[in-house]
Amino acid sequence: MNPRALSLVFLLAAAAAGAGCSLLPAPRPDPTRFFLLAAEAGEGAPARGAFVLRPVELPAYLRQPALVVRRGGNEVTFREAARWGEPLEQGVARVLGENLRRLGLAPAARGAEADAATLVVRVRAAEGTAAGGVEFRAAWELTARGAAPVTGEFRAVGPGWDGRDEAGLASALSAAVAGLAAEIAARWPGAR
Repeated sequence: MNPRALSLVFLLAAAAAGAGCSLLPAPRPDPTRFFLLAAEAGEGAPARGAFVLRPVELPAYLRQPALVVRRGGNEVTFREAARWGEPLEQGVARVLGENLRRLGLAPAARGAEADAATLVVRVRAAEGTAAGGVEFRAAWELTARGAAPVTGEFRAVGPGWDGRDEAGLASALSAAVAGLAAEIAARWPGAR
């Protein structure tokens, strides 16, 4: 390269640097939003039982951070920019426990687990649908000392979401977990 061309290259580079130009694109803000399930608010009922909640079971496709939306019978999409703020199985366990406590059923105190009922929950679906519905299904089994096991298949029926805003989906799934807690509490041994 001749000296004159080399000088021109250096001059252009210096002008670009002095003008604050960058050859790299400006960084984009991270669009990721994080969501948590939330328990229903309300006054607690009088204590009427204690339970030990086993780890909540989820299908493999729900054990990842993105919220799931079903687009058809066999197609799901993962909303990568909409993520759970905690593993979903932990969120379901936390909110289920809080809702059960509000309904008068408390986690067993340390050392009292042997006298408490054992609750097993298997979530079958926890997702939105592209049309704005919510699909939440769970099988549960409650085993209390001296009583026959009580089982149930819960399916959420109720508010949906708009199909776009994942905050609405998280809220609708929270309501579904509250519905599961209400079903378990209603069928608790000795419940009226």
